[in-house]
Amino acid sequence: MIETQRLTIVPLTLKQLYLYIVDTHQLEEAMGLKTGCRELVEPVLSIIIHFTIPRLKDPTNDPLYHTLWMAIDREKQQFVAEAKFKGEPDETGTIEIGYGTYSAVHRQGYMTEMVGGLLKWAGEQPDVQRVVADTEAGNVASQKVLEKSGFRLFDQIEDMLWWEYPIR
Repeated sequence: MIETQRLTIVPLTLKQLYLYIVDTHQLEEAMGLKTGCRELVEPVLSIIIHFTIPRLKDPTNDPLYHTLWMAIDREKQQFVAEAKFKGEPDETGTIEIGYGTYSAVHRQGYMTEMVGGLLKWAGEQPDVQRVVADTEAGNVASQKVLEKSGFRLFDQIEDMLWWEYPIR
């Protein structure tokens, strides 16, 4: 669990991920939260079903690098954003992060706050040297999150921009 100014950021268990994909607010009920603006959208649903859940079932994987992390606004007692790492650190100590906020709470700083909390957590992991993220060239809001979080642009492949945040 990670605490930031407004958020509590929690990694979901396998059981909680199953509740997440049911999309009937069962996850919120199980966690004692208010239903709100959480959206179950593609490609997140497919990623959870085809990658996240199978990797969490594999005991050789570190679940914190494979699960979905949820940001809870402590005052509202609702989910406001989500993010995930895309696996353990590679041989260079690099991990990749992906993230998103819900449309009802865009432009409220939640994603920047969540990414900052996850970067702090990543910095406490001995094997992590760098965090990378990608954004589409037209996704200015996501680029601003990365810039505010201290990432720098290091590559562009067609319409995809690649960003990095050095930990050490």
